[in-house]
Amino acid sequence: MISKLTTTRLPIRVFFLLWLLLSGGWLAGCQTTGSTDPSLPKISLETLGQQSIPEPLPASPDQQLDLVAITAVRDRILTEGVVAGRILRDAFLIKGIDARTAGVIDADIAWFNGDVETAQSLMRATDASSVEEKFFVSATLEERARIQGRWLDAARLAHYRIKLGLSSTRPITDPTRSLTSATTPGDKLWTLLMHLDDGQLGRAEALADDPDWRGWLTLVQAYRSGRDATYNWLASHPNHTATTPLPAALDTWLDTRPPENIGVLLPLSGRLKAAGNAVFEGITEGLYRKFPDPEKRPRLFTIDTELRPSAVSAYRDALSEGADLVIGPLIKSEAQNLENLKERPTPVIALNRPEVYASTGVSNWSAMSLAPEDEARQIAELAFGRGQRRALVIRPDSEWGRRMEVALNGVWRVIGGVTADTLTLEGTTAFSEQIGTSAGSVASERRIQMLEAAFETPVASRPRRRQDFDVIFLLAQDPSEARRLRPLLIYHYSGDVPVYSSSAVYSGHDHGQNQDLNDLILVETPAVLDALKVDRYTRLQALGFDAIAMIDHWQQAEATEAILFQGKTGLLKRLSNGEIERELNSVAFDGGKLKALPIR
Repeated sequence: MISKLTTTRLPIRVFFLLWLLLSGGWLAGCQTTGSTDPSLPKISLETLGQQSIPEPLPASPDQQLDLVAITAVRDRILTEGVVAGRILRDAFLIKGIDARTAGVIDADIAWFNGDVETAQSLMRATDASSVEEKFFVSATLEERARIQGRWLDAARLAHYRIKLGLSSTRPITDPTRSLTSATTPGDKLWTLLMHLDDGQLGRAEALADDPDWRGWLTLVQAYRSGRDATYNWLASHPNHTATTPLPAALDTWLDTRPPENIGVLLPLSGRLKAAGNAVFEGITEGLYRKFPDPEKRPRLFTIDTELRPSAVSAYRDALSEGADLVIGPLIKSEAQNLENLKERPTPVIALNRPEVYASTGVSNWSAMSLAPEDEARQIAELAFGRGQRRALVIRPDSEWGRRMEVALNGVWRVIGGVTADTLTLEGTTAFSEQIGTSAGSVASERRIQMLEAAFETPVASRPRRRQDFDVIFLLAQDPSEARRLRPLLIYHYSGDVPVYSSSAVYSGHDHGQNQDLNDLILVETPAVLDALKVDRYTRLQALGFDAIAMIDHWQQAEATEAILFQGKTGLLKRLSNGEIERELNSVAFDGGKLKALPIR
């Protein structure tokens, strides 16, 4: 006979607080919600359990947003989680904050909790009165539109803030936590607009009713057409907001010309001969495409790095042959040696990133690559922008997997994502068992078996996965691994969870086998998406092609961190340490093929 347990009914808030204390979470052992900051309200757990939370105070017409309270809650959410942010919000309500401030805080809580539509609706409903408040609200909306990939919306907000700043009598500090590396307002707007293709720019121009906004759209179009078109734009827009100063170091780009002699350092023999030849094929194609006129085409010569004692030696040989600019080397260790040089009289566009950068603000040095870390960072923002917040990370037990995890979490946690668990796949245990244990289905099955054994009868229940993650980052190192793992996630009751991967899972062919990857979201290079046939060298050829495009922008790149151009490897920009970061296209498997991901 099973006895019935009697319980005392307790307020739900008390149950909630007991759960926090017993779970060993961030609140364990604490007596108040406040930090050591004396300016923040403090409230005891006993008060939270007993005192009802008041409604926000009505806002008077001249009341300003309490930016201190809003920022404090944002910081609390980012450092301790949404639950901690909610409790601090309640503490501010007990202290007394106005309805408009409470509305912004509620919008933030909705955003960090994954309710993107509610967050957007609440933030747009904020009645901002002062210039500072308008700047704050528009900056928040712009940042979130950027993370969602709503580039045109974000650009409109960035343009609004530029005009708002011009109307202000004092400087306004950007209050958002932006991951974009462009620093000036003009560079930020430029970077957003560079995400739009020519068709999108043209449609936006046709609908533009603000001449200044239309001018920004046509400036991007002129830049893509070349220097002559940009000079014509400048002549017809002498007092435009984009001219003081010009964004993206366009003045530097306008005043420079491509080099006349280019030395290319590549492994053209030995074990990496095929890779070196693929890059050189892309360089050659890019050279003839960009400079169809033989009279204006730079002279190209190659140096086989396999026949030189070091990349430094190959670089010096290129200088002795009259190189105005050097492309290469391709090997990471060789790029490291060349980057470590104290003096580089001739600029270098390396084709791989060093493991360690010597410094920031480095000159005569840029490093292009196909680094997968760029992709890990991008899928983190992509998932966050689509409302996912709690991640299960699955990665191989390798150096590649470790680097990918570090790069992904470096963005995921900063923007507010939570890593619920990380599964490092080991070769000694079957993948199905490891995924089942991590996803929680194995434990669920065992509980059902225990119940059936205890009652000696079948239990009308089915196993289910754990519920503390809403997104999976499947950091598979190759397509075959992804095709093995994706069906296992479905088998272990995680088929309803969005899955994100890097371009490593796509080989470009065998659509029949790719059916196993349907609905998986990833990022891919334009070169692969546009190619009729994809092989192992397609991306390397694209890297060489973009290196030639970069010779027209290397000085501009050193003067800005805005996006420079749309290349075959992605949208490219240079960071202050010389690293050229790329941003790829967002796609998903559909019927075994890749299709563009719709913007939400």
